[in-house]
Amino acid sequence: MKKFLLLLFCANFPMVAFALVNPSLQPNDFFDRHKMVVTLRVAAVDVNAKQARLEVVEVIKGTMAAKEIHVALSGPAAEAAADELLVEDGTVVAYVGKTRKGQEDAVLFYAGSGRWQAGRLEKAGDPSRWIWDQDMKLELFGTFNGMPERLAEMMADARDGRYFFPSTPFAAFPKALELGKLPGPAMGVALYDLDGNGRPDVVACSLKGDRVWLQTAPLVFTDRTKEMGLDGSASPSVAIGDLNGDGLPDLLLGTQAWLGKGAAKERTFAKADLLPAAAKDALKCATLSDINGDGWPEVVVSRLGKGLAVYLNPGAKGGPFAEATAALGLDSVSCGNNGDGFFAPGEWNGDGKTDLFYAVGNGLILVQGADGRFAPINHDIEPGLESAEGLGGTATFAPLWTRDGRDLAFSTEVGVHLLVNVKERVRERTSAGNEINETSVKQLACIAEDLDADGNVDLFVASREQFPTKFFANRGYGSFTCPVKYKPGVIPAEAQEFGAWGLAAGDADGDGANDLLLGGVDGRVLLLVNGTLNDRPMEAAQDAKSWQKVLARTRILSVTVTGLGTVGAEVVLTEPGGRVLGRRQVAGNVATGCRSPDTINFAVREPGPLTLAVRFSDGKTKSWPVDLAIKERRLTLNVSHD
Repeated sequence: MKKFLLLLFCANFPMVAFALVNPSLQPNDFFDRHKMVVTLRVAAVDVNAKQARLEVVEVIKGTMAAKEIHVALSGPAAEAAADELLVEDGTVVAYVGKTRKGQEDAVLFYAGSGRWQAGRLEKAGDPSRWIWDQDMKLELFGTFNGMPERLAEMMADARDGRYFFPSTPFAAFPKALELGKLPGPAMGVALYDLDGNGRPDVVACSLKGDRVWLQTAPLVFTDRTKEMGLDGSASPSVAIGDLNGDGLPDLLLGTQAWLGKGAAKERTFAKADLLPAAAKDALKCATLSDINGDGWPEVVVSRLGKGLAVYLNPGAKGGPFAEATAALGLDSVSCGNNGDGFFAPGEWNGDGKTDLFYAVGNGLILVQGADGRFAPINHDIEPGLESAEGLGGTATFAPLWTRDGRDLAFSTEVGVHLLVNVKERVRERTSAGNEINETSVKQLACIAEDLDADGNVDLFVASREQFPTKFFANRGYGSFTCPVKYKPGVIPAEAQEFGAWGLAAGDADGDGANDLLLGGVDGRVLLLVNGTLNDRPMEAAQDAKSWQKVLARTRILSVTVTGLGTVGAEVVLTEPGGRVLGRRQVAGNVATGCRSPDTINFAVREPGPLTLAVRFSDGKTKSWPVDLAIKERRLTLNVSHD
């Protein structure tokens, strides 16, 4: 029945959105089969005169003396395609002259919004003049259908031996552990080491009662709610951080603080009234985020019909948290002061200040100015969040479009939007992201994490009703794919049998691959154990595909951040020369009010000497040299503010 439901659901959407990746013909095949690979810029196009002029930007492969390419448009198909695809300053990637005998004058190129075109050299042996006579339409859609600029990057990586664009999914979550069932919907969930034994534990929240399961042995979870002093707690969300600077994890369950007490084996939590009673009014969810950049986490609250509120941490002096909503500008209509959506903290513009996304209206990107006040930035996205009455989606800031980016993804009832900051302007890249266009129904929780341990940050979106979850695997270069279409068992059936509200990701079993924690609308709490590394050899077979060889040499760096400024710390991994291999934010995936561990897992496809830098939330930056040219698959590193 579940398979039939999925097929019926997919049948209601256009075939373009559900096109399959063609594993037998990928961009590296074009790279290998052509004598020249060239990146060009559209200098001029005149459809009436049936001609275009392209300027050579870079010869990636082969030799080309010409600095300009003159293109003759031959026939209505080429004329129509040129009118649609060629805009001045646009990027074109061309493959010229096949290595196959008799096809030395063939030209294949990719342009505009993402469509393959074909032609030939006007004169044999002269690559400076082309005849364009074919529009490939959807014929090569499964080869690549993203942005031409990203294809150009990919071809440069192919030249430099960095190519990685897997055509077959390799993610696997073969094991689903049901930890227990709450008396109401599991609205917030967390994976976090509460008792200091090195193994992440589980917190799950419900308005009818919260639960804590300690991981007492590898993947053995035991209910310790009462023993930890949390019996009787009921809340819609969970956040974890050191609220009072004593080095112990504290809990924020809804807007109620619980301070950690005692040594690891005797760890308990005691209720502390740090926030005013009004913080509980119209409560939707809450989380921790360092809003003012002093290293101490603030409490950010979403209120039903009343917008966002912020309560400032008093820091080392201790005492109650003080409301600062108005002082931060969040009490204004422009910042959604009458909204009731979910929100996410993160960094949009790289200035070191915490920004916010608020899932109301058309989606508010609230950027913090130099004066500490928030204000929305303009964009023309119309996602329809207002139609879902506060349940239309959640958001996450993460490097999704590029490995060093600060991008933003948010879910709606039926889809996902991917936004990129391009020269301080919001640009949507969803349509260029391949299968990220695919949809489900009643979507809510959205998180970003590397779930297949390949170095690219993926997206996972859960439906709050009995509809398919969406796992979008990031292939790199702005292209995403849905592994379940090619490998049905990627997500176990148990995870599709009920709607999920809470969602968190982290390495529960310590193998270096991130697991998934789902909080069900029916109260079930399910841990999906990641088995991606189980079938990954440390040495690739001689006949392995290029991407399989890359995975075999991939190593994992697990970084645990501690001390002041942990919540919101930015962790960046770079190679010599400054090229960013990975960027993450601690406590960045809040979904519906959830928490992931303070351990970041970087899968590194180019092992060797690297630099790890951590910018703590108070601005302090420290760096450490690391070398992943190791025989073992994984290297662990603990870093502290002090």
